[in-house]
Amino acid sequence: MTSVRALPPYKLDLVFSDTTYGAFDCAALIEEPGSGRALKDRRYFGQVILENGVPTWPNHFDLSPVWLQEELRKRDLLRLPAPPRKR
Repeated sequence: MTSVRALPPYKLDLVFSDTTYGAFDCAALIEEPGSGRALKDRRYFGQVILENGVPTWPNHFDLSPVWLQEELRKRDLLRLPAPPRKR
């Protein structure tokens, strides 16, 4: 993964190393018990960073880029970059 950015309310705008991209809705994950519940605070959710190519929060909760890409693919939300324009 090359880029992650938090979008309101609980989405992650993701760019993968193969140049595919998409927005993953984390709302369901936040409701599950465990470390992800801290993400319910929107300011905290916005503190996501890439740590060694993995979306990670200050409490060390992280999400697998492989899993995120597969989930976006399953939901038909994974996008390919636009082809370069011909001059």
